[in-house]
Amino acid sequence: MLWQLLSSPFEFAGLLLALVTAISWHEAAHAFMAHRLGDDTPKLAGRLTLNPLAHLDPIGSLFLLIFGFGWGKPVQINSTKFKNPAVDEFKVAIAGPLSNIVLAVAFGLSLRLLGSAISQSIFELLSVFVFINLVLAVFNFLPIPPLDGSKLLRLVVPFETYLMIEQLGFPILVGLLLLSAVGIPIFNTAVLGPTTVLFQVITGIQPAF
Repeated sequence: MLWQLLSSPFEFAGLLLALVTAISWHEAAHAFMAHRLGDDTPKLAGRLTLNPLAHLDPIGSLFLLIFGFGWGKPVQINSTKFKNPAVDEFKVAIAGPLSNIVLAVAFGLSLRLLGSAISQSIFELLSVFVFINLVLAVFNFLPIPPLDGSKLLRLVVPFETYLMIEQLGFPILVGLLLLSAVGIPIFNTAVLGPTTVLFQVITGIQPAF
């Protein structure tokens, strides 16, 4: 993705803006949900904000920029402050990707409503915003720790099994990344495939990237 946009400063700047917005919105949603459920840990850590400086993870942002998937700085929570730790942790986790879907739908509807009334540059910028938010949402919905979707496992499998899966999560992610790097398109199938379908449903157009 990165090399395709380096030739266009406007598109590259649009990609960076989309990344900053999507990741900041995602992590802030985690923080606000945790705060709403009774945990003041994110507030004390300064995460109840949309300020990108509070949420961007350099490596995660670079991965999203180059490979099409990535992450922000994790929001730390204290589940002992929740009334129902397992369910509330799931609510906090799912708030992130759901917030990105909300953004994607908002930008996508703008594309549908404005259509030919906007310039090609603005059209492409809105398209990038939709795509980046969908990529972040779909990637984080994967049920692999430490991704947000893994919190669903805690609700459906024994806690001891969940702890074992949690310990294996990061090596699994690295393994899948390595397989993709050698030509086995696991992440393309699991992330970019569903992202493309959602993009078409929301915007009514085929993504050009």
